Amino acid sequence: MTFTVTHVPANHAACLIHIGVVSGDEIRASRLELKAVANANSVRGAIIDITDASIEAPPVEIIDNVQGLVDDLLPGTKLGFVGRAEDQETVSMIVATVAHSLGRKVGQFHDRETALCWIRLDWTSAAACNCLPITE
Repeated sequence: MTFTVTHVPANHAACLIHIGVVSGDEIRASRLELKAVANANSVRGAIIDITDASIEAPPVEIIDNVQGLVDDLLPGTKLGFVGRAEDQETVSMIVATVAHSLGRKVGQFHDRETALCWIRLDWTSAAACNCLPITE
C-alpha cells in the first residue's frame, strides 16, 4: 500500500498522503490509520492528500469510508481534502457531500501547506493569510 499517515504537531494535524493507484482496501486501511493518529494526538484537523494519487475505488467504497472517518474522528475535528483541480470535481465532491450530510464540513484545497495552515488557524487568521478552502 502506498500511503503514509503522520502527526504534524506544529499544525495540530494528522496528515494522510496517498501516492499512486488507490484501491478500496487501501482507502479503508488508511482511514483507520488516520483516525488512530488523529484521535491519539487530539488534533484540530485531519488532511487527506491525493495530489499524487489515482483513486480506483468505486464511489460506494469512498462513501462508506468517508462515513466511517467522520464517525470515528473526535467531535469538532476539521477535515481537509487536498487534490488536483480535476479531483476536486469528482472524488473531493463525493467526500465533501457525504461529510456535509453527516454534519462535518470539509475544506477543499489544491496544496497541503494551505490546508495545514487552515487547520492550525481560526477562520479570521486563516482568511488574513489566504489559507481558506476553495469556494468555487
